[in-house]
Amino acid sequence: MATAATCQAGAGLDGLRGQLDKAGFTALLLTSPGGRRYALGSAPGLADGTVVLLTTDGTVVSAAGDLSAAITAALRAAGVADGVVGVDADLPGEVFGRVNDAGVRLRPAADMVFAELACCEPEELPAFTAAAGLAAVGYTAVMDHLRVGMDVRELSGNVDRSIRRAGGLLGWYDQIGEIGANAAAGSDLVTVRGHDPGTARLTATSPLRYVLHPLLEGVAGYAAATAVLSKADGPLRAAGDTGAAATAALLAALRPGAPLREGYAAFDRETGEHMAACWIVALRGGGASLPLAPDSTVIAEPGMVLGVRTEVVAPGRGSIELAETVVVTASGADPQARTPLRLVELY
Repeated sequence: MATAATCQAGAGLDGLRGQLDKAGFTALLLTSPGGRRYALGSAPGLADGTVVLLTTDGTVVSAAGDLSAAITAALRAAGVADGVVGVDADLPGEVFGRVNDAGVRLRPAADMVFAELACCEPEELPAFTAAAGLAAVGYTAVMDHLRVGMDVRELSGNVDRSIRRAGGLLGWYDQIGEIGANAAAGSDLVTVRGHDPGTARLTATSPLRYVLHPLLEGVAGYAAATAVLSKADGPLRAAGDTGAAATAALLAALRPGAPLREGYAAFDRETGEHMAACWIVALRGGGASLPLAPDSTVIAEPGMVLGVRTEVVAPGRGSIELAETVVVTASGADPQARTPLRLVELY
């Protein structure tokens, strides 16, 4: 059985409510972690449940339980019995059909939510710069201590101590998948891959990939790096060079007035036949949003804060993974963490 709690939206959600009204939505249904965290930031007494519903009149409902039951409970608690409700993520077919059959029409609203999570006021930007700086602190904590045979848990401990010492809090779960996913380790502040799954130790030839995701003042720091503890062989170096070039192309495409999806297209042109993937996420709300859809119509605007993440596979050797926090300015994407967007060779 689903449970629901109701409160009044804070002023921080006024912009999103205005977008709802402009789009003709009666309410907005948030089922993604980033969207839920953002909506509940103005109502910390509510649990981060299964869904959050925001209505145009400012009612916020948080509901927990089975997805279908939680949505029904949220709609009932908010008094929404008909009309058009925006949804920030794809719902299972049976849930979508059940809600529509009850009289509420669900329509996609992923672009609206992404733009709201990405667009920041000037006074908000220093917090993102500081959070990205914490990710850079984590990068140094990793790189200064790497060695062959190191237990990956020791690496996580180094990051944890360094980021906490610098004022960071527990981070968020790194939910973006990867190509050919393998065992991950780490903490709320760092997710690590590339260690020997049997011993949890680093090897000389497997690329070590790690994503740093601390929190500061309710926003997420975001960066990722890949290192190899030896001289890279041909396939690994080729993948590294491709990843660096493709990531640079993606960042160059993030220009004011251009659709954000052009970053994906630029990345794909550079990777060619390589097995590769990239993601653009928003970082408000204490975590990463769902990735921007490849067919998104969101336009880049000055003041947007984005997490950009890329991955290129070196067949038989692993993957090169890179990420950065960027602020879109009048002249393009401005990196904030400033960690190297290339394969780092340590030997």
